[in-house]
Order: sequence, then structure tokens, then C-alpha cells
Amino acid sequence: MIMKKHVVGCVLLVVTWLPSMSVAAPEQSPHLVNPFWYVNHPCVYHAASRYRLTPRILEAIVHVESKGNPYAVSVNEKGEGHTQGPLTYTEAKAVVQKLWKEGKNFDVGLTEINSIHMKTYRLDPVLLLDPCTNLYWGAFILRQKVNQFGEGWVAVGRYNGSRNVVGYSWKIFEALKVLDQVVHGKR
Repeated sequence: MIMKKHVVGCVLLVVTWLPSMSVAAPEQSPHLVNPFWYVNHPCVYHAASRYRLTPRILEAIVHVESKGNPYAVSVNEKGEGHTQGPLTYTEAKAVVQKLWKEGKNFDVGLTEINSIHMKTYRLDPVLLLDPCTNLYWGAFILRQKVNQFGEGWVAVGRYNGSRNVVGYSWKIFEALKVLDQVVHGKR
């Protein structure tokens, strides 16, 4: 119980600090103009630094989970995610509010934070449409997996709750190759 209170206290501290880093959400997703806009973004570096993670792993998770779309929303049914978009910010906000009210299992934003985490940490799903806020929560969740499974591919594979840890880890590995090409101007 003491550990849970400590984690919740730390999480509340981070959430209190986050809004100062974020800006008002544009209506259209930046990934429509530049699919790799999140690469080397300051929020990636802040989140990775805060949770002692490699920034490129966070970027790979973004690539796999949402392809850089901060307004990504997926409904999970029978072990599969069903994308609800593409959506504008206003549409995504309405969709997540509806899904939340209906008690659906769904994922939101850049790192596709699952509604189970929203319930556990009492998060408003609309807040997760903000890219910086979403990156911090994604980093927090990945750090929990690293703490639980150690530094390595098992922790990465457990990030999305997948039963196919190896398959998810390979997706992240392949995304790292793509991001390496982007960073070096080959894509």
C-alpha cells in the first residue's frame, strides 16, 4: 500500500508539472504534414530523461502504436485494436469521452495508453490527447515494465500488454531501423 501511495504521489507531481510543457492542441494532427514530427521532439527527451529511458525506444513505441498520430484512438475487442480514425482533435475528444462513459477497453494517443491505466491512475482520457502528456504516461508505463522485467526486450514487449511479447518486441526493433533512417536523412 505504501508503494502504491508513493507511485500515485509521484504521478500526481508529474501531471501537475506537465501542462507547462504542452501547448494548445491543433485541430489537425501534425502527422498528416510530417509523419515523423515526434522524432527528436523535446517532449520525448523530457519524458525519457524523467523515467531513465532511451528516447529512441519511446519514439519506436510511438511509431508502432500510433504512427505519430496524437489523436489516435483504438477500441479493443477480442484481443484486437480497431482504429477509430483518422480523427481531428475535436472528433477524438468526443470519441474518447463516449468510450469512457460506456466503459469500453480502448487506447488513446501517441503511445496508445490503455483505458485500464486510465482507471488505475484516475486519468481523464482527453488529457492523453495532448502529445507531451501522453509521452510522459507512456514513459511511466514503460518504466514500470522495466522495473518489473528488467532492461531488455521482455519489458518492451510487455509495454502494450501483448500476449505476443516476442512479436511486439520485433515490431519495436523494426521501428528502430525506420527511425534510424529518418534521423540520418535516408527516409
